[in-house]
Amino acid sequence: MDFPCTKCGACCKNISGIKELESYNLGNGICKYLDMQNNLCKIYANRPIICRINAMYERDYKQLHSKEEFYALNIESCKALQEKEDIDKALRF
Repeated sequence: MDFPCTKCGACCKNISGIKELESYNLGNGICKYLDMQNNLCKIYANRPIICRINAMYERDYKQLHSKEEFYALNIESCKALQEKEDIDKALRF
């Protein structure tokens, strides 16, 4: 089971304050590797672990939450970012 990402790009447009992604920030909170035309990551296969929901779960959260709980928490964060970014409803959870 993988995280059901909608590929809306909202998380990639809100990386300010994330220490692990400081060098990726264009200065406006948007990741320099986000393709603004299609909302896809230009380095998807080599993206940092913090951008990999499943890998983060296995490394840092497996002892704290079930995978379903972890996904639900991430989906709530996604919903908030999607609202903030006024993401097209077709790409929302």
